[in-house]
Amino acid sequence: MDNPYQKKNRIYGVIAIVILAIMVFMISRKNSDEKWFDHQKRIAVLPLEGEINSSREWISTLKDFAENKRVAGILISINSPGGQVAPSQEIYHALHRLRESGDKPIFVSMSSVAASGGYYAALGADSIYANAGTLTGSIGVVMQFPIYSDLMEKIGVGMRVVKSQEFKDAGSPYREMTDTERSYYQDLIDDVYAQFTEAVSRERGIDEINMHSLANGRVFTGRQAHRAGLIDAIGTFEDTRRALCNVAGIPSDSPLLYPKEPRRSWWTILKDDMGSVIPGWESSGSVKLQYRIPY
Repeated sequence: MDNPYQKKNRIYGVIAIVILAIMVFMISRKNSDEKWFDHQKRIAVLPLEGEINSSREWISTLKDFAENKRVAGILISINSPGGQVAPSQEIYHALHRLRESGDKPIFVSMSSVAASGGYYAALGADSIYANAGTLTGSIGVVMQFPIYSDLMEKIGVGMRVVKSQEFKDAGSPYREMTDTERSYYQDLIDDVYAQFTEAVSRERGIDEINMHSLANGRVFTGRQAHRAGLIDAIGTFEDTRRALCNVAGIPSDSPLLYPKEPRRSWWTILKDDMGSVIPGWESSGSVKLQYRIPY
């Protein structure tokens, strides 16, 4: 039989466990950006900003929003000149899969620029809005090759290369490109370009004749893009929000949910800051295949 002290200790232990459980619950609610007993539906806003060089974290956040029962719709805010081919395609396919599931409506709001890979990504949404002055389109592919050979010749520096096969150093900045290499890269460009135009034609219902005139790398204003059928409507971020709320069946003043700000390492800060001054400086030794506006 327990003595009074043992009973008292047991009671204190139970109280401590309850307090600990409450603290854990409070911390988890804080980390999830949700208020206690707040069951109001909301619009999740997922920005796609800057040059598109990766997609994994962005798609992970998209999945979190898709699984969040409080999220009634997802608004993708795009302000991007495009970027590398594969990440742009991955974002498009992730949006397309979510759209096909029919769980939540997805609208895109284009800001200052949503061109090339930024436009490709937007194709996966249910509806695309842009400001009248938004720069969009730029349907095309680009690869850029720096040439150092003339400079190296002037300062008396050369490069010896030992390679396994003909194309192993194709695109080297230390010599001029051969006609065979130029043809090789053109084939790559043509295939990736075809993937882009096929996606635009399929998603926007544009026939081959009109695609030929639209998909020549030109940049369009939002108003021009709307007339050409590249977007669905002219409107601001708030216009897009209201339209999405209407489709989602929630009040137009419903709260917005944004992703948490990721922690940035000193290297990420340095790379981003330097990249804004010297685009591509961190990978000047490699050649990128890009859906990107050419400036």
